[in-house]
Amino acid sequence: MNQNKAYKSLKYSIRQCGEDEIEIRNSFFDGYTRGFIRLLFIGIFCMSWYQNAKYKQPPFSYEIAAIKEDFVWTFNKKSIIKPLYEDHVKDHNDPEFIKMFPNNKLLSYEEYEKLYTDKPWAKWHIIRTFLHPIWMAFLLFLFCLPRPRGIRVNRKKRIIYAPILNGTYRVAFVPKEGDPLGGVVYSCYGPHPLGGESLYSFVMAIREEKNMLPSRHYLGVYPSVTSKQSIDILNAIRAYLKEDNPEFLKHIKPRFSVWHYIITIPFCNALAIPVPFNRGKADAAIEQALAEWNKKTNNQKQKWFKSIAEEQKLINEEHSAEGLDNQAK
Repeated sequence: MNQNKAYKSLKYSIRQCGEDEIEIRNSFFDGYTRGFIRLLFIGIFCMSWYQNAKYKQPPFSYEIAAIKEDFVWTFNKKSIIKPLYEDHVKDHNDPEFIKMFPNNKLLSYEEYEKLYTDKPWAKWHIIRTFLHPIWMAFLLFLFCLPRPRGIRVNRKKRIIYAPILNGTYRVAFVPKEGDPLGGVVYSCYGPHPLGGESLYSFVMAIREEKNMLPSRHYLGVYPSVTSKQSIDILNAIRAYLKEDNPEFLKHIKPRFSVWHYIITIPFCNALAIPVPFNRGKADAAIEQALAEWNKKTNNQKQKWFKSIAEEQKLINEEHSAEGLDNQAK
């Protein structure tokens, strides 16, 4: 792939968040999860289509009929009960019926209706009617699963940060000299759900002194536009932190692109529910992290960056032993 095509493919994984910030898309917990759920929906549809085809019925015909019956019994029960009542009146007025049951009383419509509405199953129809919109909305929510926030790179504040599951933020700092990614550890050859020799996940970990376990983030568009997506993202992050106007910025937009001729890209990533970003909470966490970082001496900062560099060196050596190059070109 030439450099121009690599830049264009980055719009699926990177978006612009203002003048001095970009976001790299979450992969596993975004496209992978949504794609898995949608594939499950398709499997259920195919099973229903196969089962109903035996009786020359469309998919989910019995389920749709049951839902329709619930709504009729809840909102328009007269359409079912009134014809039955008319038959009841007709039978009751029949001479033969009168001769056989002379003491049988003709019920009013209200009395006749209660014979049905007082039954336990009639109440279940009403309960199910009000449950239907809930489970339908839940299925729609799963189909359009919200897109979790990925890692953000702010070149003005010289930080890389990301939200984690407990609602807090992990913040990594960019060294003033040397590799701008010297505050994080990364692997361009992380595990990928589809495996193989060509598909990998770009994994970035942010470690904090008070939280020794790093937060790991799987980045890029799932299931990957190109086999070298991780290297392209790594190059883009370094360029964003080193250059004033890197070339790839001309190709990315404020929103991630999802439409692609590779059908799995829109299948897994399109129609996702947008999740608001709490800018105020993020800024507060960043300012707190910066305040604590600025209390450190230069020696303490360099010691921290050195420990990160040693960890990154071990990762690079492991990949090198497998014949893989973990450095951006």
